[in-house]
Parts: sequence; structure tokens; C-alpha cells
Amino acid sequence: MPIHAPGRVLLHHIPLKFVHDRVAGGGRRAVDVSIALIPFIDFLITLVVFLLTSFSASGELLAQRPNLVMPNASNTVDLEIAPIVAIDPQVVTLDNRRMADTPTLASNAQLERIEQLVQDLETLRRNWSVLHPREPFPGTIILQADRNVDFRVVKKVMFSAAQAGYTNVSFAVNQGGGASSE
Repeated sequence: MPIHAPGRVLLHHIPLKFVHDRVAGGGRRAVDVSIALIPFIDFLITLVVFLLTSFSASGELLAQRPNLVMPNASNTVDLEIAPIVAIDPQVVTLDNRRMADTPTLASNAQLERIEQLVQDLETLRRNWSVLHPREPFPGTIILQADRNVDFRVVKKVMFSAAQAGYTNVSFAVNQGGGASSE
């Protein structure tokens, strides 16, 4: 047996042309393409910085109604995740869904339930109980009220929330100064 020069011999003895082309490379690109590492790291750092700056761990309200002016307060705590009832001069909303008209509620001095609000809060309470079967219901609601709204409207909203089982009311305020001059 003669001595051959060393070289590639794997699968070269198969007489099929497509096998020979695959083994020899055939002038095609390699299957394993290298990724430029520095631009990839730059991209990941940019993504992490963006996510860190847009993340809100304090539970602050990101979506405040445009025509709602909340009062200022100096003693504040961070909000928890809970249903948000917003009261502006025109409408009362629960998680951005219309519940009642503010002028209609302010016109009547008698304390009464807001039926649509009570029904929707009871639905949210049942959903919470299904999602957290072993935990007691906290009954927390966040009230976001315009500082110029009549207190009778706020009282009716709080009464309706209590009727639905939400007895822990947190008021959303602007953190900072105490009493304002306005």
C-alpha cells in the first residue's frame, strides 16, 4: 500500500457529486456566522438602560387624566396596585371606564350609591378572589380626585366603594408641597 500525503479524506471516497461539493465547501458561506461582539454588547447596554429608566417600581400613576388637578401633600407613601377611581369635573371613571357624571352627582345632596361603580368593583373583587384564593382580600382602592370637585361627589364614591367591599381608600396626590396658595 503506497503512502499518501496527509489531507482531507473524510467522505471523499463517495462518488456522488453533491457529497463532494459539500465536503469541499463548494464556495458557499459557512453555516456558523460570527456575530460582531462589541456592537451586540452596546445594543444590550442601551436596552438595559432604557428599561431601567422606564421602569416604575414605586407604583406611581403613569396615566393621569388630562383635566384632573390633584392636590399636593407633604406626607406621602408609595401606592400599591389597586383599582383607580378618577374624579374630574366632568366624569367619574374606574380604570378609565366611565361610571357617572360628576355634575349630576354634585347636584343631589343625598348620599346614594353609584350602581355602575359598585357592580364593577364587585366584579373586580370576585376576579381578585379567583386569582388569589388563599389570601384575604385587601379592599384597597386608589382615589384620584380633582381638588376642585365637590366633596359630596367624593363621599358618594367612597360610600359606593365601601358598599362593594373596598374599605381601604388611598388618595392619589402630587408629592411635594403641603397647602398651595390656589
